[in-house]
Amino acid sequence: MKKNVGLGLSGIFMFFSIGTIAQSYADEALIFGRTNTGGSARIQGMGGAQVALGGDYSAAFSNPAGLGFFNRSEATLSLGQNFYKSSADYFGANSKDSRANFNVPGFSVVFHSDKNDGKLISGNFAISLTRTNNFNQNFTYQTDQNGNPYNSLIDYFLQQSYGSYPKDFYNNGNSYYSLQRLAYNSYLIGPQNEILPKADSSIWHTYIKEPIPLQHERRQVSGAQNQVNFAYGLNFNDRVYLGGGIGLPSFNYHSKSTYSESFSTGPLFGFDLSEDYSIKASGINATIGTIIRAQDFVQFGFSIATPTYFYDVNDNYNATLTAGWDNYRYVDTTYQSHTTVFKVGKNNVVRDSISQLVANYALTTPWRIKGGATIFIKKHGLITAEVEKVNYSKGHLTSNTEGLDFAADNSDIKSLYRNVFNIRLGGEYRYNKFRIRAGYSYMPDPYAAIQNNVDNSITGYTGGLGYRSDKFFVDLGVSLTQWNSTYVPYHIIVNTPVVKVQHSSTAVMVTVGFNL
Repeated sequence: MKKNVGLGLSGIFMFFSIGTIAQSYADEALIFGRTNTGGSARIQGMGGAQVALGGDYSAAFSNPAGLGFFNRSEATLSLGQNFYKSSADYFGANSKDSRANFNVPGFSVVFHSDKNDGKLISGNFAISLTRTNNFNQNFTYQTDQNGNPYNSLIDYFLQQSYGSYPKDFYNNGNSYYSLQRLAYNSYLIGPQNEILPKADSSIWHTYIKEPIPLQHERRQVSGAQNQVNFAYGLNFNDRVYLGGGIGLPSFNYHSKSTYSESFSTGPLFGFDLSEDYSIKASGINATIGTIIRAQDFVQFGFSIATPTYFYDVNDNYNATLTAGWDNYRYVDTTYQSHTTVFKVGKNNVVRDSISQLVANYALTTPWRIKGGATIFIKKHGLITAEVEKVNYSKGHLTSNTEGLDFAADNSDIKSLYRNVFNIRLGGEYRYNKFRIRAGYSYMPDPYAAIQNNVDNSITGYTGGLGYRSDKFFVDLGVSLTQWNSTYVPYHIIVNTPVVKVQHSSTAVMVTVGFNL
């Protein structure tokens, strides 16, 4: 991407990981497109499989034809609690972190209308909210007492500054917004002619001679991806069900982190880089589907969801770099040969910050095609399964800001990602008014080639309970989701450091519904 305004991606995304944290706009496209099925506690308890299962408000999101199964109006509210855990390995050191998050993953109102018009029996209109991504997580990594034997973030600053002159960090007296500028203003790097007056000032050096820093970072991520659905489903002769709907998704993502390096000897004690990054977006999509009851004991479902067009994506980024030096003083003159003099603040601390609206652009996610079947075991229960086709290489970025060119990023999306088939299956056992549920889900690795020797697939195990009466129902769903990812603190030409992270998320959801 060519970026003539704001902070370059090499600065923004250097601390953002694969999976739920972006390192580039191509990674960001994956986050927007790799959504969960969402839905009620009942659906969660059955692995998220629902394309061939009607009579649940979740159909407004997954397959609106399922709304045709309602024979009365209904209102629901879902409440959830998520428990996230991470385990990160970095240069032989293991670090654990956790986070808990209360949320409202869904609510709905379904309005039933009897038609009695030939084969058309009824129609149902639904308004619902469905949570499709929960970004709340923390993770921490650090080196052991031996540190990083290969490089420092300072090496990244040197690499990114090569070929640039100090004046390039300023525009008519105003600072450009870049992490290289922070490093320069904090004296972590400097042009070569500071120590060799005749040297090329586009070649950079550092006063830090200790090659093995101790490194530590903690990242806190919050936010969610939700979708408001307006959908309608029709029932034809209790055999064919048709439906369609409009979805209005919203995307809210916030990441805060502090990356630290410390040194056992001077002149630099250490430095902290604090970052605050957020993404907000609004979009629109549409879904159509059908469910066909071939026999009383079996029905088939099929749905197509158009690409979601996020027409207003806004990225905001803030960063502060604080460096602690060993009692250096400032002299208002040029550097003397081999003389190190810095302008430092109180307690020998140098601090510089950047704050900038990074970009405004549009993002289009891939098509989503689902097919599945449900088998009813008399009145004792059911088994349901679905397959979802998503081609992540079809994501696309479009600039809304003059100076932004996404040609390279769109090329990366095409080459990085592949077509996958997500699998979900579940079952429900019925005993009088009580229900017992279990399920499984699998989302394959979306990358065309394995990344850093880690399989980025996501596996889910689910279960649930339910109670249904003539006037109300209560459902409990529990899911355990596990996945692995890699996190790159910074990209360096040789020996780029890689953190391997194991993630585990336990979600508990309760859905309460009332017949109206």
